[in-house]
Amino acid sequence: MTVALVTGASGFLGRYVWRELTKRGMEAVALCRSPGSADARSILLPRTPTRHELRVILDGVRPSMIFHMAGLTRSDVPEDIYQANVLLTVHLLEAALSVDQSPTVVLVGSAAEYGRSIHRDCIVRETDPCLPLSLYGISKLTQTHHGLAAHARGLPVIVARLFNPIGAGAPHTTALGSFVRQVAATSTSGQTLRTGPLNAVRDFLDAADAARALIDLAETPSAVGQVVNVCTGVGNTVQHLVDRLMRVANVPIAHEIEAKRSGTSDLDAVIGDTTRLRQLGIVIPPPNIDVILRQMLEAARAEARQVAL
Repeated sequence: MTVALVTGASGFLGRYVWRELTKRGMEAVALCRSPGSADARSILLPRTPTRHELRVILDGVRPSMIFHMAGLTRSDVPEDIYQANVLLTVHLLEAALSVDQSPTVVLVGSAAEYGRSIHRDCIVRETDPCLPLSLYGISKLTQTHHGLAAHARGLPVIVARLFNPIGAGAPHTTALGSFVRQVAATSTSGQTLRTGPLNAVRDFLDAADAARALIDLAETPSAVGQVVNVCTGVGNTVQHLVDRLMRVANVPIAHEIEAKRSGTSDLDAVIGDTTRLRQLGIVIPPPNIDVILRQMLEAARAEARQVAL
């Protein structure tokens, strides 16, 4: 049986990858740092694991593939971002390089590594220069460089540069996750959905499709050593998602834009080029926005009811 080690398995996308692995008949083992998320199939890590500690884990699990998704998207402390997104990755790569049979390592990167597109069509390609504008994007690009350096030393590494996955369980720290949470808490008229500017265009993809693509990449030998955009190639405005959210919510709700909630809306459009992904035989369809939003609302409302008990 194929054994896959998953870091960040208790996170948003990690849960989708875990389900897809088990659906394919693989044995999934999680690395987690929260005792509350540990179970019989999980290994609890210290807050700052060393490469030796990770090597001991790899020797025990003997995975044929590793999906590295653990990390932070934001923090007021730069050291925390670098510890979570860079140093943990470096130690994991060094541990993987030291074992007898090297596993294929899928590093889940981010579209934030690109910064602004240099093309008029706002499509970003793997060959484009990366000029990230956020601490998160800089740390993920640094992670990419370490991954490619480890590949040059003989480790099978794939950098999956992920765009904008959406789906049930999306964290409240994301824009759409926050909007869904607000709407889920609304049961009567007279409520207001508050957002920042919604002009930004993003390449949204179903989180379940993203998980399938990540595993497909791990099983594609020709993907090794490459940076691959995991995207649909189709852009949607955040405004479109909010319009659909208000429609599928079936609750009278007003909408108010607060200019101070800028987020990353200053990046007008970031859409991924799918050429390399398609050359590898992987196609991600555009998301069914209404279906996904209904699933997100249902999950958020269930969570709100649970909290109220």
